Amino acid sequence: MKPKILITDNEVYVENIIDELNSIADVIKSENNNEETLVKVSEDVDFIIVSCFTRITDRVFENAKKLKAVLKFGVGVDNIDLEAATGKGVLVVNCPEYGSDTIAEHAFALMICLAKKLLQIDKIMRKKAWLWPSPEFMGTDLVGKTIGLIGLGNIGLAMAHKAEGFGMKILVYDPYVSADLATNFHAEFVSLDTLLRTSDVVSIHCVLTPETDKLICANELKKMKKTAFIIDVSRGAIIDENAILTALQEKWIAGAGLDVFAHEPLIPGHPILDMDNVILTPHLAWYTKEAYERLQRETLQRILELLEGKIPRNIKNPEVLRKEGAS
Repeated sequence: MKPKILITDNEVYVENIIDELNSIADVIKSENNNEETLVKVSEDVDFIIVSCFTRITDRVFENAKKLKAVLKFGVGVDNIDLEAATGKGVLVVNCPEYGSDTIAEHAFALMICLAKKLLQIDKIMRKKAWLWPSPEFMGTDLVGKTIGLIGLGNIGLAMAHKAEGFGMKILVYDPYVSADLATNFHAEFVSLDTLLRTSDVVSIHCVLTPETDKLICANELKKMKKTAFIIDVSRGAIIDENAILTALQEKWIAGAGLDVFAHEPLIPGHPILDMDNVILTPHLAWYTKEAYERLQRETLQRILELLEGKIPRNIKNPEVLRKEGAS
């Protein structure tokens, strides 16, 4: 009898590997991603593949008696109740290697657009066909500027290497990694306070945890230079939503580039949609042809490892293995 795999989000996420998944398992799709539906459809599944738009709660784990593993189609596992998964002996596995450069490139694109005022210039040119040099259109160089990276995981490291190539000074705040990581590029580990006060660009690359939830609030934003930009391609909840709205409205900072938001999707009429000092993208920093294909192959590989009885890579709750005596 084939194992059963539940795909909780749009099946398009696994479109390139769906035939292979169907050949090794019975694949079912959830009608929607609300908790009640997931509790019902997960009752007899062996594996769940989930993106960032569905929450796998303790109720799901409680009801999914056969569940062996939850595979995150992506990196962050903040939408999965790790404690509940561990309590039920369910592995949580993610795919952190598919898109580090991809996401860092997107963050860099947001930074360049802000620094050069590309969106404002493009918008006016389309209306007037031409514009002449004026202070309102004057951009700023990135070479020689200071970028502060909050988080030095795979994406933060990729961002650091790109910033070095642009001739930027690099500051890092990450209390969970060794300063030895910076030996391959010129970076200085500093406190969060120092990073915020001295950076021309603050770029967020840490994961969302209870410690980083609303890490950047009004007090932190007020410490930044009025000419500084903030970039977030990690998780929206790391920045307090009300605080960033106020910071942009009252010009505490020069602008923001946001790919993620505290509540997704954004709804029509959200106040941030009318601001001209922010660049918005809908959680698509990861979404390129190459990264998309890599992520699907990584997801399939994790499934195959589990079906073959192997210990999969990138387990987020290894204590499950220790309980089972597998390590």
